[in-house]
Amino acid sequence: MQSIPAQTGHFSAMLRPSSSSSGDSSLTGVARLGERTQSASLSTTWPFMKYSLVLSAQAIALLSSFSHAVHAQDAGGAIAQVEIKGAGSANVRRDDTAARIVVGRDDIAQYGDTSLSAVLKRQPGVSLSGGEIRMRGLGAGYTQLLVNGDPVAAGFSIDSIAPAMIERIDILRTATAELGSQAIAGTINVILKKGNARKQRDVKLGTGLLPGRSDPSASLQWGERAGDLAYSLAAEMTRTTSDNTYMTFETLDDADKAALARRELREWASFRNTRLNLTPRLNWTLADGASLAWQTFIDLSRNSNNGNAIETTVSGASTAYPVNDYGTRSDTASARSDLTLARNVGAEGKLTVKAGLTHNKRDTDYLFRGAGQSGTLARKVLSDAVDNSALLSGKYLAPLMPGHAVGIGWEGGRTQRTESRRQTDSTLAGESPSQLDEDYRAVVGRLALFAQDEWTVSPRLQAYLGLRWEGLHTATRGRALDEVSSTSSVLSPITQLLWKLGGKDQLRVSLSRTYKAPTVRNLVPRRYTVNNANGPTNPDVRGNPALKPELAWGVDTAYETYFGKNGVASVSAYARRIDAVTVQTLYQENGDWISTPFNNGKAKVAGLEFDARFPLRSVLPSAPDMDLRANAARNWSRLDAVPGPSNRLGDQARITANLGVDARIGAQYTAGMNLNVQYGGATRMSRHLRSETGPVRLLDVYGVWKMDARTQLRLSVANALHRDRRSGSDYADADGRNTRAGRASSAAVLRIVLETSL
Repeated sequence: MQSIPAQTGHFSAMLRPSSSSSGDSSLTGVARLGERTQSASLSTTWPFMKYSLVLSAQAIALLSSFSHAVHAQDAGGAIAQVEIKGAGSANVRRDDTAARIVVGRDDIAQYGDTSLSAVLKRQPGVSLSGGEIRMRGLGAGYTQLLVNGDPVAAGFSIDSIAPAMIERIDILRTATAELGSQAIAGTINVILKKGNARKQRDVKLGTGLLPGRSDPSASLQWGERAGDLAYSLAAEMTRTTSDNTYMTFETLDDADKAALARRELREWASFRNTRLNLTPRLNWTLADGASLAWQTFIDLSRNSNNGNAIETTVSGASTAYPVNDYGTRSDTASARSDLTLARNVGAEGKLTVKAGLTHNKRDTDYLFRGAGQSGTLARKVLSDAVDNSALLSGKYLAPLMPGHAVGIGWEGGRTQRTESRRQTDSTLAGESPSQLDEDYRAVVGRLALFAQDEWTVSPRLQAYLGLRWEGLHTATRGRALDEVSSTSSVLSPITQLLWKLGGKDQLRVSLSRTYKAPTVRNLVPRRYTVNNANGPTNPDVRGNPALKPELAWGVDTAYETYFGKNGVASVSAYARRIDAVTVQTLYQENGDWISTPFNNGKAKVAGLEFDARFPLRSVLPSAPDMDLRANAARNWSRLDAVPGPSNRLGDQARITANLGVDARIGAQYTAGMNLNVQYGGATRMSRHLRSETGPVRLLDVYGVWKMDARTQLRLSVANALHRDRRSGSDYADADGRNTRAGRASSAAVLRIVLETSL
C-alpha cells in the first residue's frame, strides 16, 4: 500500500532510457511550444485525415438507414427537436455549431445520485475509472474539467460538487477558443445553480441503505427576489460510506520460469466521507441592461479510511510485512468565489468581465503498521497541500457585420501550490530507520488570448472560426529540491462547420489543435514510496521537471437526425494525432523500483460513438408512454513508443455503452433503469509491462411517486448487480516474471429521498 498516493490512475512503465521524439507534426502548419518548432507537409497529414473520413463514412451509412426508417413514420411533420431534460437544451444541441450535449436538472436528479461521477457515467462517450471522469476512454488529464467555464484546481475531485448544486452540465466533444484548448479528449463544463427569479423553497431529505448502516443526506434550495436584487442559497450535507474486500494473487518466477514465490493477499477497507456544500449567489440588475453577479462555492469534507491486509504465502518468501493495517484521515476545505459584470456596449455589443479567487486546503494524517519476520514498522505521515489561485478574464461579443458574431477575450491567472510531507518510521525496538521532511512551492502563471467568429454562411451552413494562444510558466522550489522552471506556449486554431442537409438531418465537421499540460505533481522530482511489496508492478513514483505538454491535431465529424417529438440519433467519429506523449520509464535505484514520466514519441487515437434518445411513441404511436435512450462508443489508440499488440494510450477504455428507459405510469408514477457497460481489456504499458481490466457492468434503477403538486418520493438502487471488478498486471523480462491478479467487491445501495417545495 502507498502511504500517500502520488496521483490517481495506473502508472505505465518502460525499462529502456528516455529518447526524444522526432517532432514532426501530423498536419500542415507550425506550432510553437517553448523553444520547439514542429512542421509537416500535407502528404503526412492525408493518411491521418483519411482514417477519420473513412470512419465518418461508415458511421453516416449506418445512421442513414436508421434515419430513413424513422422519417418514413414521421413524414410531413414539423422539424423536430431533441429534449435533453433542460430548458433550451434541445435548441442548444441542434443549433450550436459546436458538438455540445446539455445535461439538465431533470437528468441530474433522475436517479437520486449523491455523486456527480454517477451522473456523468450515463452520458455518451463518458466513462469512469477509479473516480476519474474520462472522455473517449482517456484519463490522465486528457479531459478538460471546468466549473462555470473556469479551469479547476490541481487535485480537484469532481465528486466534491454535490449534484443538487448544479444547474446543468455541458459536454463538448471539440474544443472552443473561449473555453480553452487543453482538451484533447473533450471538455466537461459544470454550471452551478444560479439565482432564481421566483420565490423558491425546496427541501430534500434522503438516506442510502446498506447492510448494517445508512447514509443520510439533506439539501435545501432557497431563493428570494427584492426588486432588482435576486439572492439564493443551495446547501447539501451528505454522508457516504463503503466497505470493500480485495483479493490479490501474486506470483514471482525466475528466468527459467521456476517458481520463486506464490502469495495470496486478502484486504479489507472501510471508507467514510462527510461533506457539506454551500452555494450562495446574488444577482443584481443594473441600469441600461447591465448586471452584476456574485457566486461562491464552498465544500467542506472529512474522509476517513481504514483497512488491513493478511498475506498467505503459498510457497517461497513472503513480503517484508505480510500482516499490516493502516488508517488515514483527511480534512479538505475548498472555496471558489467569482464576481461577474456584464454590460451592453453600443447597440448590440456585450462586455463581460469576471474576477475570481480559489482556495483549496487538504490536511492528511496517515499511519501504517506492518509486521513480519524481518521485524515491525510503524510509518507515520503528516501531509498538507494548499492551492490558492486568482483569475481575471474578459470577453467582448458583437455582431460586427451581418452574419458574423465576433468575440475576443483574455484570461490571466496565477496559481500557487504549497505541499509538505513529514514521514517518521519506527520499529518495535525503538529504531528510526528513516525520517523524511519535505516541502515545495510551485507557482503557475497562465495567460490566454482568443478570438472567434460564429459565421452564418447561409441558412443551411454555419461556421465557427477560432484562434487561441495560451502561455504557461511553472516554477518550483523546495527545501530538498533544486529550483526548476518550465515555460511553454501553444497556438490553437479551431474550425467547426454545421451543415443542415435539409429536413431533419445535419452534418458536423471540425478541425482543432489541442494540448495537455503536465500536472505540477508530475513536474516535481519528489519520490512517493510504497509501504510494502515494492516491485515492477508496484513501484515508487517520482516526478520529472523536464516534462513538456503533449500536442494534438484532431478531426471530428458527426451525422445527426431529428425525428418525431424530441427524438434524436447521431453517429460521430473522431481521430487524434498526439506528439510528445507522456509515458512512464521504470528503473531500479538501490534495489527499489521507481516509475517516472517522460515525453516519448507519438500516439494515434480514433473512435466511433452512437447516441440516440427518443419517445417510443415517436416511432410506434400505440406504444406505452416511455423514453428510450442508448449510446455506445468504440475507442482505438496506438502508442508508437511501445511495441504492440495492445499498445494503447492512457489505459484507454475500449468500449463504453448505456441502455436506458424511462416510463410514465399514469400521472403519479415514473420508473426507469440504466445499464452501463465498460470494457478496458489488456494494455501494454511498455515492452515488459502490461495491465488488464475486466468488464464493468452497472445497473441503476429508480421509481418516483408524485404524491401531490409539491411533494414526491424517489426510490433508487445504484449498482444493483454488485459485480466484482477484476484487474491485473504482468511484468516479464530476461530476469523473470512478476504477475498480480486482483478482484474487488462492490455493493448495491438502496436510496430513498423525499422531495418537497414549501
